[in-house]
Amino acid sequence: MSAARPDGVRMRLIGWALVLALAGLPLTWIPLASLGGFDLTLPYALSIALGAALLLRVLRAMLAASALIPAVTLWLVPYLAYLFVLKLHLAGLPDNGMILRQLFFLTCGGTIATAILLCGGEARLLRRGGFAALAGFVVVAEIHARQLGMSWLDAVTRFLSGDLNFVIYKFLRPIFQSASGDPGEVPASLKNAVSGGMLIALVLFRAGHESAARDSRGWVVTLITLVILVLLNTRSVLLIAALVLPGAAIIATLRRPSHSANRLVVKLLIGALALALGAMMLLNGSAATDLIESRFTFEDASTGGRFAQFSFALAGIERHVIAGSGLHEINGLLVHNLFLGAWLHGGLLAFLLVLLSYCAMIGLWGRFVARIVTQRGYWLLPVRAEWVAMLPVLAFFRVWIAGDAGHPGYPEWISITGFFALVLANAQARRPVARRASYPVAREAFA
Repeated sequence: MSAARPDGVRMRLIGWALVLALAGLPLTWIPLASLGGFDLTLPYALSIALGAALLLRVLRAMLAASALIPAVTLWLVPYLAYLFVLKLHLAGLPDNGMILRQLFFLTCGGTIATAILLCGGEARLLRRGGFAALAGFVVVAEIHARQLGMSWLDAVTRFLSGDLNFVIYKFLRPIFQSASGDPGEVPASLKNAVSGGMLIALVLFRAGHESAARDSRGWVVTLITLVILVLLNTRSVLLIAALVLPGAAIIATLRRPSHSANRLVVKLLIGALALALGAMMLLNGSAATDLIESRFTFEDASTGGRFAQFSFALAGIERHVIAGSGLHEINGLLVHNLFLGAWLHGGLLAFLLVLLSYCAMIGLWGRFVARIVTQRGYWLLPVRAEWVAMLPVLAFFRVWIAGDAGHPGYPEWISITGFFALVLANAQARRPVARRASYPVAREAFA
């Protein structure tokens, strides 16, 4: 008993460290220190702290990490090779730290994935981590807003009255500046990272619902999160959320053993009705709906800027098809597309490696979705499989339009590695109890 009790305490500490690491997903706007030009923010520090907590069970953590390696090899090896090729092309030239960021984000993602696998993909930890991330952002932002004489109520009220500029420039921006202590310009990438972290936290929260009953609390939290995403005004994340929510509902319906077709038709009809009502609201007009309508016309400077970037990248690729053009910026920005950026900066080989990595990831994800829909006994974890399937969707779409040359950011890497960790945890759960002590079952996860 004396040996079992410390072991249980250590696992609980690792579990809570995992919850805290997940809670930091939308808090990338809170810096702690600057190390050689690299800003150590709160989420990064929490990931490092989780890595330290894993030392409490270092042997089992190493087994879990070794099991993850073959599970991600098919897409990770080409991506690491791409980073190596890119580094060779940019040797002696400034790379804006994008290669270092990718390696660091991968390390953080691997640490969180190892902890998820070590804890057996426990649903309660995902539920707590997702809720802590969503509630933590609201609370921390409210604290900083109160210090500035404002609150979330002011932001919502002014938005409904049509004053989006107040929400962005006089509410969110001062809050971000207050947290960082920097009165300078707040980059759009910061707001994008916050929105992405919020969406991933929501998916984790919904995935952690263990009961077979309807997740009523989950829908309440979903609606509140969507309101916050609207206030954050990150169009790409909102569009992806519009795919994630019905996507999870459709998969959940298809996985039901009976009446799945009827339920699917009903949900599709409800979705169509909701879209029709939304369109009617936009057509009737109000201060808030006019703002949303204008935001989604895709005729703003952001859309025009991206088309200019794509034209710039294609022109550079045409001049240097094989070797690439090195690091080039347009209007002080890197091309917001991973594939065009890879070809422009690293040449044809870099592009092919990125394409191979992306296609491998999509293929493994598609195979997983097909399995959970068609094989009734495949998914054994109490975690909701339909929401696990939605984890990497943000990353799949964001690489086409994201800053930093389209490279996945911190939330995207957490969603990717977390997805593969949960799939591997399910593969371990499928094995006979006597064989679960040995972790290397990665081939069974996607075979």
